[in-house]
Amino acid sequence: MTTLLNESRNLILAGDFNAKHMDWKCPQVNTKGRLLSTWLNKNNLNVLNSGTKTSLRSDTIIDLIISGEIPETSESQCLPYAGSDHLPILTKFFNLNVSMDKHFVSRTYWKLYSSILSILHDQLQAEQEILKMKSNNNSFPWFLMFEQFLAALKLRVTIWKEIKRKRPSISPSIRMLLQHKHYLQNRYRHSRKEVDRLRLRSWNTLVKHEFQALRQRNWEDFISNVASPNPASFWCTAKKLIKKKSTDFCALTDGNTTHRSTTDIINCLNQHFTERHELPSLNMNNLLEKDADELWKLYSEAEEDDTQLRFNQSDLQFTKQDIKNTIQSLKNKSSSGLDQVSNKMIKLLPVQYHIVLAEAYNNLFRTAYWGKEWKTARTICLNKSDNPAPTTNQLRPISMLPTFSKIYEKLFLLRFHNWSSRMNILPVQQSGARAHQATTSRVNYLLEQLTQSLRYNSFSPVIYIDFLQAFDNLWHQGLLLKLNKLNCPSAYLAWIVNYFINRTLKIEYNNSQSTPINVRRGAPQGSCLGPIIYIISHHDLPLVFENPLHVRAYVDNIAIVYVPSLHLKYKFQVLEIEEHINKDMLKLLHYTNTWHQTLNPKKSEYVAYHNSVQCPKLEIFYNGVKILQKKDFKYLDFYIDAKLSFRTMIDAQFVKLRKSYQILKFIHREFPSFTKLKIKFFNTYIWPHMFMMATIYCLFSKTSCERLASFYRRCLRLIHYLFLCPTEDLHHHSHLPTYTRETIQKMFTKPYEKYPTIRTVVHRIRITT
Repeated sequence: MTTLLNESRNLILAGDFNAKHMDWKCPQVNTKGRLLSTWLNKNNLNVLNSGTKTSLRSDTIIDLIISGEIPETSESQCLPYAGSDHLPILTKFFNLNVSMDKHFVSRTYWKLYSSILSILHDQLQAEQEILKMKSNNNSFPWFLMFEQFLAALKLRVTIWKEIKRKRPSISPSIRMLLQHKHYLQNRYRHSRKEVDRLRLRSWNTLVKHEFQALRQRNWEDFISNVASPNPASFWCTAKKLIKKKSTDFCALTDGNTTHRSTTDIINCLNQHFTERHELPSLNMNNLLEKDADELWKLYSEAEEDDTQLRFNQSDLQFTKQDIKNTIQSLKNKSSSGLDQVSNKMIKLLPVQYHIVLAEAYNNLFRTAYWGKEWKTARTICLNKSDNPAPTTNQLRPISMLPTFSKIYEKLFLLRFHNWSSRMNILPVQQSGARAHQATTSRVNYLLEQLTQSLRYNSFSPVIYIDFLQAFDNLWHQGLLLKLNKLNCPSAYLAWIVNYFINRTLKIEYNNSQSTPINVRRGAPQGSCLGPIIYIISHHDLPLVFENPLHVRAYVDNIAIVYVPSLHLKYKFQVLEIEEHINKDMLKLLHYTNTWHQTLNPKKSEYVAYHNSVQCPKLEIFYNGVKILQKKDFKYLDFYIDAKLSFRTMIDAQFVKLRKSYQILKFIHREFPSFTKLKIKFFNTYIWPHMFMMATIYCLFSKTSCERLASFYRRCLRLIHYLFLCPTEDLHHHSHLPTYTRETIQKMFTKPYEKYPTIRTVVHRIRITT
């Protein structure tokens, strides 16, 4: 009860306490009564049914109703009842307000928000000059003031309206059916007659049919909202049908212990993330680790004048247009970090503020200044499993950083990305976090190499490497050492050191926050700089292996392809490949130990791609742990099986396609002539899954290709109401494109803008198809 009281004092406790005491006019006293009386006095709680007889067998009062309300503001009485030795108690509250059918929703007037900012522009700009003079030309205090002002202004232009809560309810007729069903259940329990059993069975069937009809009516009402002329209503309704909500967790499993209270869960998460972001143990006798530590101290303990001198000679100066482009690149989200400033609030800033922000950010870059408020992340944990009591490894941490700090990162990333591109640091094998690259490009390179190998009736094992919490294990000192060896400008190095040093995060759960957790390793969650820093930190990873060109990387997803010599017999091919792979695993172990990037051998797997009847089996070990062989592997959302039949991938995609197709059928049944709505839903929730398979469509078998084309024609018939139209008339007379032509058109829509010569090639392909 004390735990419930700590959560909220607005509660009512009722039940059989088996506690007797004179305070509630019970003629007897026992130990539980003394303890309860002391607890009530300590927490200022009252027994509302004092002196009310609650038992038929004695005059004791052990059924109590406890609340913080004054007894004079309530009235309690016993109701007649002969089914038990405890009497029911009816308590009426006179001054208690319970809002069960109403709740408050917010409405923000964003136009008024922008108008007020336009009016106060000159005053805020003058405030910037005053704070700069007071803080020795440091604009960070102005940023803190501006954040607080924006958060306060947003609250000021937000009003809260009380609306009626919509609760799912059943009709009065079904409620009467349920009451009669309960009556028949009680009657059969007492009589055990066959007549009563048959009545209960038939009545139960009737209730089930009524509930099915109710769900059907509710579904039709829900689908009717999809046809709203307001686009926001359509997307909001359609998203509820497709999006899978993560399971909320109310407990946390830690070994054999299950933590249930909010305090215990936060303490467990605090301990987990403290260990996760702890600095790796360094050996000062190791020359590399010693150099990395000394270099880190050199930049972290540098004088402010030296840092300012470095930045005066750098290109870290930004214009109004840079600020404008960076703000436009932010996603239009309403969530915020500890600063209470969202991306949407920044994107609605008037244009004249871009000059003010450019000057403020340039002042920060002159000294590479990072305030502690911008280094604290608000972290929430989402459940990746369906277990309501997951382990800490089954949680996905989501960190929300202050919005102005994300703009600060994006501005630095503009110059840092130009430097890395100019120096050609990133290898061609890396496709992650790079412009004009995608998961499909990396998968296509991998499949091209595999198909060439299988063409010669050989086999090709592929090792899929899994790094343990890759971003969280990034070694800051090692990153700085690598960047220094790459001749990275000293101003960039100073900014990166100040970016990483003294970072913290706070875990938020159930409206409670943990104490600050020091982040001494790892890239910050939710930052745009984190993925870029990670791939540059491990730019030399492909060089570890015997054949770097056979390494396929997408951020931390690594796949190494091994092709045996065609001049050897099958038996010697297996021995040769096994020897090469184990040698590479030893080199990889040395690399991960050197740069403190832990690999998880239990989740690292390999697939031997082959055309033969018997699958080759290899003995591959990493740090004494055997790497398991699988028949297929999900690489970048593509299921690639050992025979390259892609059946597993197609089946997985068809599960999603059928779910969306069922919803499309409901929309068609409700609005058969609303073609625009059906096309909109098809392009949003069905076509992306089909277009994903179109990138490797040429590798599918004829049966799989026809399976996809058949489903596409089925969707076309449903959308355009052409159920009796033959396939030939569907594409020729109705002029609806085939699946092949539609994918080609969508693939080459964007390249037309940059490469006009592609138009001729595509035109030839269309003629042939």
